[in-house]
Amino acid sequence: MKIKEAIDNYIYSISVIEQKSPQTIVSYKNSLRKYQNYLDEEGISEINDVTNLTVQYFIAELLDSSSKTTAAHDLSAVKGLHKYLFLNFNIDNPATDLTVKINKDHLPTFLNEEEVSDLLNSFNDADENERFQRLLLQTIYATGMRVSELVNLQTKQINITHRIIRVTGKGNKERVVLFDEDTADRMEGYFRYSRPRWLDGHTSNYFFINERGNRLNRQYVYRIIQEKKGQAGISFKVSPHTLRHSFATHMLENDTDLRTVQELLGHSDISTTQIYTHVQSKQLHQAYDKLMRSKKKEDV
Repeated sequence: MKIKEAIDNYIYSISVIEQKSPQTIVSYKNSLRKYQNYLDEEGISEINDVTNLTVQYFIAELLDSSSKTTAAHDLSAVKGLHKYLFLNFNIDNPATDLTVKINKDHLPTFLNEEEVSDLLNSFNDADENERFQRLLLQTIYATGMRVSELVNLQTKQINITHRIIRVTGKGNKERVVLFDEDTADRMEGYFRYSRPRWLDGHTSNYFFINERGNRLNRQYVYRIIQEKKGQAGISFKVSPHTLRHSFATHMLENDTDLRTVQELLGHSDISTTQIYTHVQSKQLHQAYDKLMRSKKKEDV
């Protein structure tokens, strides 16, 4: 079943059969429009092709651009859609176990600098595909880009020589991000050698493509991290957003001002960026508590 047909059927059901309020119907339509746009970007046209990982990534996108309350509401609409499709068309429900916890004390997960280094160094630079996969993760960490921005990056947006990328973010807002020399060298090698071979005479506007010459999707990048984090000795949940969070945290730890980090991340409101100051505050308290505990032991 096509995505649009599935959503239209569901909206008809809650409007005519369940007779939900006009406000609820409008709200669900708006939420499901976001969902449909996301699936379109992922190249998913059939509702049967949506997986649990697809919905997880949709949630991650929501949490990166809106409040938890909004994300929870949007997820509720998506879960309602998939429950309806399961009950009425026997289509597998990929969203049954997913939630957005409304917890004001929740802080974004991030890696420390050593863990980032371990993750990147888990790739074999002698292998072309692993070299490319490392470049993808390194680019996210070096620039703070969203994974959606990475996979949709156009060749014309990158200047490797000057080490800048003009990123088109949420709401088609453009921002300029910088990257380091090592990332630039890796990009140059990929662009000069791997990319032309993978295109095999064809053309693509996308800067990052896979070995078959096709554009990437979010799931591809997510799978890379899941395959490699164990080799790096990382046991907790890690996603491309974790690298973005790590970038922001490390920038602040190295005395970059909050307004600059806001601009680099593409946050429209500085209050969104301020979450990373809470991360630093929590780290400081933990370090202090650890120090005081060790002093008490010494006193004993």
